[in-house]
Amino acid sequence: MVFFLFCSWPAMGIHAQQNLGMRNSNYAGIQGSLLNPSSIADSKLALDINVLSGDVVFDNTFLFAPKGDLPLFGFRRVIKGSIDENLFRTRYDAKNPNKLYQFTLSTELLGPSFFMKIAGQHEIGFTMSARGYANVRDVTGNLGQNAFDYFLNGGLWNMALQDHSTRANSMGWLQYGVHYATVIHRGGVNEWKAGVTLNYLRGIAAAYAKNTNLNYEVGDTSNLRFFHTSVDYGRTDYAGYKNANLLHDLGHGHGFGADIGVTYVHLKNAGEGEGGHYLYRIGFSVIDIGSIRFSKDAMVYHLQADSANFAHWHQTAFPDNAQLDRALSAVFYQGDSTASFRGDHFTMGMPTAISVQADWNICEDFFANATVVKGIGHGSGQGVVRPDVYSLTPRYETEKFEISLPMSLLSYGHVRPRLGLAGRYRYFFIGGDAPGSLLKLHDLEGVDFYAGIHFYVTERKH
Repeated sequence: MVFFLFCSWPAMGIHAQQNLGMRNSNYAGIQGSLLNPSSIADSKLALDINVLSGDVVFDNTFLFAPKGDLPLFGFRRVIKGSIDENLFRTRYDAKNPNKLYQFTLSTELLGPSFFMKIAGQHEIGFTMSARGYANVRDVTGNLGQNAFDYFLNGGLWNMALQDHSTRANSMGWLQYGVHYATVIHRGGVNEWKAGVTLNYLRGIAAAYAKNTNLNYEVGDTSNLRFFHTSVDYGRTDYAGYKNANLLHDLGHGHGFGADIGVTYVHLKNAGEGEGGHYLYRIGFSVIDIGSIRFSKDAMVYHLQADSANFAHWHQTAFPDNAQLDRALSAVFYQGDSTASFRGDHFTMGMPTAISVQADWNICEDFFANATVVKGIGHGSGQGVVRPDVYSLTPRYETEKFEISLPMSLLSYGHVRPRLGLAGRYRYFFIGGDAPGSLLKLHDLEGVDFYAGIHFYVTERKH
């Protein structure tokens, strides 16, 4: 259906962000605080400045690009193929049109950010980033294939189709964070650290669809019929993005968020601190607490009808989103183009998650890390969701050089095993938690890639 395409689109234009091969490192710097705010307390670094870094995580069970159609590290082909719509194919099963599929995308661009030690065992920091998330949960194959083909697939015409499960959420926002961490207790070989991050959130775009109860039939390019159908959806106005001022015109909402974390460290030598050596450490954090209220050019709608026919749907042009909304309302409410309107604001939840990190110093410069990230849903409300991640990462780490091998399971309606590789040389790092498709080892169904540059000063030992 048209609203499915519409509500899934906004985050796709924003070009999870676990970065398992980097954020658990002793040289992660301010990056580490994004997974656990307490990580920067009593670290090996006295100062860290992130110049620029970014990541993208994409995984789905419906779309794929054949490995034979991709060159080695074919980023350009993926981008161009996505724009030209000639790269991806679908896993649609005509014998099982109601099979459910999943889609998740997250991106982050971390701009100039830093943390630094101040008096005693106290650290402060600041981050600024642009982030985007999109989730489509339990979409039926028939709706996915129709959306992929713009409802022009004759093989799906004149068939009674249904979807009673799709839930879509997408959001893009700017995030400004203030970080504080400190050692709250040290005695013998035991150390406790705590940290908190407070975030101001500026909403750029959002859309959602929920409570889907869809029974439909595509007759041809002139008739799109609905029976006993209802759905709730909301969006911000994307038509106004042309020639927009990023800092003014795209500010469609505001919100606040927070991260909190604690870490227990078992030191090798009493009084030495984590900046020296530790046997193991265990951290616990809750990240991305909060929400954004979208109230500028934001609309909420409810569509419901026992029978409705969208006549000449393919021949009808919609110059902006408002006209599409009015047209859908007229279809479902016997010509009333305003009856579907329900409100001028809505709230989107952040990708809140609980995380546990355990790091073991096996010997000298060799470490093993286990990290769990458990995403928290939003019940009957709307909001983006972080996939669950379960990982084990061995790594070799020195001040100048580092290499790690993240082994993980990503869970979002399905479970995907992943084998990654990450490396750092001095101030530059690059890696991926699922680079197999970029290496032409299998079809492209997902990408997990991150890279960046940050300058740091290590803590001097007295």
